[in-house]
Amino acid sequence: MSTNTTKATALHPKVTAYYFKEWTNFHMDFHTHDSIEIMYVISGECTVEVVDERLLMKKNQFVLINRKVPHRLIVGEKPCRMLNLEFKLTNMHRKFPSLFELAEESRDLHELLTHAYTFHFLKDTNGVFHSLRTLVLELDTSLNNDKDNYLMVHILITQVLLLIARNIDEAKNQSQQESSMYVKKVVEYIHENYDYDIKVEQLSALTHLHANYLHRIFKETMGCTIVEYLTKVRIEKAKLFITQTDIPITDIASFIGMNSSQYFSKVFKKETGSTPTDYRKNALSYIQSGE
Repeated sequence: MSTNTTKATALHPKVTAYYFKEWTNFHMDFHTHDSIEIMYVISGECTVEVVDERLLMKKNQFVLINRKVPHRLIVGEKPCRMLNLEFKLTNMHRKFPSLFELAEESRDLHELLTHAYTFHFLKDTNGVFHSLRTLVLELDTSLNNDKDNYLMVHILITQVLLLIARNIDEAKNQSQQESSMYVKKVVEYIHENYDYDIKVEQLSALTHLHANYLHRIFKETMGCTIVEYLTKVRIEKAKLFITQTDIPITDIASFIGMNSSQYFSKVFKKETGSTPTDYRKNALSYIQSGE
């Protein structure tokens, strides 16, 4: 939602539209509006296109779409029942705390309100639909009487957004756990097969992930690229062979999966500042001086 902090302290949510609707054979045109929208699938499935993303939505999944973001709904022959809610953040001059002030008590909600985003596509894991339904029923009661029930509406919208914020955090943590699992598999493979000519395509097949995506999550997790990590492992193994064995320097390249001794020497010097031969000499001199 990414709202200016100073102005946001006075903002309260105002519902602009809400409805239950079962769609069949429906193709909406791309459109935008000034409200934030929640589209929740109660049963069936549909496709929601947001800018250039195509989301296949099924039962108990929902999407939170930010204001001014182009989107459209597509439903095939099978019916899809949905609950839609649209709301704005506006200055309503109320005496109770604004949404932003309440968010100061919740890190997740604060991030949702202040960080820029296009949309969040999520599976309901903590009762978002129950709170949405309660909110809609409360909104309907205001149509049948003259009482000001905005405090209850405000609380319920805050609850819905808080649950969505938690949902986002849970999904993020799950994604990080999955990324860690794939990265761990790659790391283990490298440590067990560094003496082979490892290709990124092999690692992609191992994890069943696209090479570009694998590169990204590996760097995010490890702080270096796959190639950089592989080189680091090989150089550490080379140091071990150089200092702890009498294997000829020219043969060590084959022990660590490098295709030539010249290339090995070049990479080793770049990583350590010393040639393999000098590294061995220095190691021997250190051992001898220690004796």
